[in-house]
Amino acid sequence: MNIIRIYQGDSMTITQNITGLTDLTGYNAKLYIQTTAGVDVGNVSGTVDTDEFTVTYNILNENSKGWDVGSYLYETKIWDSSDHVYTLNNGRMIVLKSLENDPT
Repeated sequence: MNIIRIYQGDSMTITQNITGLTDLTGYNAKLYIQTTAGVDVGNVSGTVDTDEFTVTYNILNENSKGWDVGSYLYETKIWDSSDHVYTLNNGRMIVLKSLENDPT
């Protein structure tokens, strides 16, 4: 199982390599986050690099500071306008307590 750990209020960049496809032109990407009960917590749009065959997700502190400390499920997907949908990765996202989740 894949595990992402992030402190509440932190930023994080996740980059995934894409294999099995010959062209990523026109693809979109998103990271979906849910509670273990299936309630949507949020999602983060990804940037598809058609030259490097990667997807990058930038989780901002504005995203993570609103997430409760705990364990979540996540899944990353890419898709195109022709309804070709691929799940790239899934697993657990653990949000850890931070002493200060919005420093100024």
